[in-house]
Parts: sequence; structure tokens; C-alpha cells
Amino acid sequence: MPNYLIRRSVLIALAALSPGKVYAQPVLTEQPPPNAVSIEQSATFEIRSVTGTLKETVQKEQQLVWLARRTPNERRFQLTDMSVAFLRNPGDGGVKITFAGDVSAFGWRPDGEPKLNVTVRTRGGASIYSWSFVVSVRCADNNRPLPTVSQAMPDDIAANIFNSVGSVEISEDREPNSPILTVRPCPS
Repeated sequence: MPNYLIRRSVLIALAALSPGKVYAQPVLTEQPPPNAVSIEQSATFEIRSVTGTLKETVQKEQQLVWLARRTPNERRFQLTDMSVAFLRNPGDGGVKITFAGDVSAFGWRPDGEPKLNVTVRTRGGASIYSWSFVVSVRCADNNRPLPTVSQAMPDDIAANIFNSVGSVEISEDREPNSPILTVRPCPS
């Protein structure tokens, strides 16, 4: 093979392996968006058996408060009087998990719907089930009862969860790469 063909082949191979256009990486700022909010801290509830088919959370005035990220002493909205219940159907052994609570807005409403995560734990603290759902917050909310949200647990694990549950933790559901929850002021 002549030298000019070898050199041309090498140049073509190098060109194919070299990167195309190179762009500067955007500078990541440490500051969250101006109206970003997050939950102050998650709420943990102990579970008690009410009857043979009903278990529910023990109320100790737990609440979820969304605070402004840039000024963490400013409340934007909150959930109070929360409860999680596990109801077992004695006929088929199915278990339904429900969430209820009251919502209050403090002159702010979220741009989207806040998403919560309920983590079911054993008495020893091991996570055995997780459930996510959204809540609705409106400007006029002042201790407004939320519509009860429920979900049937998968049949193959329902009995084990019902027998093993010791506590639940309610926290903000943050998926990787999901947008940060932001709020806007309510109209006056």
C-alpha cells in the first residue's frame, strides 16, 4: 500500500475519533431558584393497631412545612393533622393504604403539585414499602381537609406489610433530575 494511502487512512481514522464541536459546560450555581421551596423535615409516625383489620398512625402533632430555600425561616405552605392507615379486607386479605391531612397556604401556592413519599418501615426501621402521590394546594387553603388518597397494595406482599409495619415516614418525593418545586405569591 503506498505511503500516501496509509497517511490518508490514519488522518481519516483520527478525524473520526476526535470530538466534534466542544462546548463550554454551564457554570452550576449553588443558589436555588428565587422561589424554590422544600420541606423543613420529614414526619415520622408510629403505627398502632386499632382493630384486627385496621392500623393507623399515632398523632403527635407532626407536620410538613415547605420553607423558602433562600430564606429558610419563611413558611410557604404546610400539611397538618396527617394520618396514614392500613385497612385489611378480611375476605381476600387485600390491604389498602390511605393518606389524609389538612393543608394551609400562607399567601403562596406551588407552581406544580407537591409530591409526597410514604415509606413504610418495620418495627426495626427497615423500609418495606414506598408509595408516592401528589397533593393539591390552593391560595385559599386554611386547614382545608385534603381529599383522602388511597392505594391497594400488591396482593403478594400485602399481608406481610400489614403484619410487619411499625412506622411510616412522610417526606418530599425527590426523583433524580426532577425540577425543584417553586411557588408564586397568591393574588391579593
